[in-house]
Order: sequence, then structure tokens, then C-alpha cells
Amino acid sequence: MYIPECFLEWHERVQMKVQKMVSLDEVTAKIAQRMSNFSQWVRIGLRQYELQEDLASETMRRMRWAKAAHTLAALIHEKALEIDEDYEGTVEDLIARAMSQTTLEEFQ
Repeated sequence: MYIPECFLEWHERVQMKVQKMVSLDEVTAKIAQRMSNFSQWVRIGLRQYELQEDLASETMRRMRWAKAAHTLAALIHEKALEIDEDYEGTVEDLIARAMSQTTLEEFQ
């Protein structure tokens, strides 16, 4: 399906990642090395800067989302046990499965 570019969000129009060098000192380089995805963290920070929001607000939103996702997974797990007493999956299994899906149909 064709969608005109003017209807796409900024992040959907971006097709190629631009390499940008960041200068760090020894302490911040060690911190960045321990991070699982330093580039993503920088991109989030830049977007928040553009929106004139602080990084703490974005972090709190992500924490609330994670808590809501965990609560929903726990409810689904409880319902699965009601339907099938022999169900052996865990809440964490459900969360992992949901995080790896790309469509609702994949989550069956």
C-alpha cells in the first residue's frame, strides 16, 4: 500500500542512519561501553531536546509503559491458567513473546 510521504512521521521517513561522532572522556566512554544501545539512548535524548522535554520525563514514560505491559502480561497469564490448568508459561515468557511480535496475529 502506498502512503504519501507527507503522511509519514519523521522517524518513518528516515531510511538511512547517519554516522555522527561523539567525543567522550575516559569516564563517559566507560559508561557508554556498558550500555546495551548507546546510539538509541543518544537519539532519544536528541528527540527530547527537540521537543524541549527532559530525558527524565521520557524515562518515566518508558517505566510506566513497562509496568503497564507487565501488568497486562500478568493478567493474560492468569487467564491462561484459568483456561488451561497445565499451561506452563511464565509472565516473562509472555512479555518476551509480545516484544518480538510484529503483528497481532503473531501473538496467538
